[in-house]
Amino acid sequence: MKKDEIIKFLKIYLTLFLCAIAINLSMEILIPTPEEKLVLPIVIFYSLFSIIGAMIFFFKNYKPMKMGFLSLILGFIFEFTFMRPDWVNKIYAIKIEGDVIGAVIVTAFYWFIAWGIPSYIIHKYLIKSGTP
Repeated sequence: MKKDEIIKFLKIYLTLFLCAIAINLSMEILIPTPEEKLVLPIVIFYSLFSIIGAMIFFFKNYKPMKMGFLSLILGFIFEFTFMRPDWVNKIYAIKIEGDVIGAVIVTAFYWFIAWGIPSYIIHKYLIKSGTP
């Protein structure tokens, strides 16, 4: 791997990571949830999540819409398998009410923008400007 490719990957990774942290932490602060808010696990999770996104973007160079949908799908897989917040448990218990629907909409929005916005930034400012 050339030096330019390593720098390009690191720029992609840092853009994805910093945007994910900024978006997630701001949503954690603004939107009240019953779950405990721990910063270190959030940072660790999004550092790993951003590596996955950076590898996908680096090798496939997907457009922002496709990256957003990939993020959405992967995010919901994580929500339903590992994270299991209250709204997921209510869906499993078939207790779907307004709060569950609202949580699904907010979560879908969040997961879509987790990779959608950073990949737009990368396409617009890093790739088109000729910066590696």
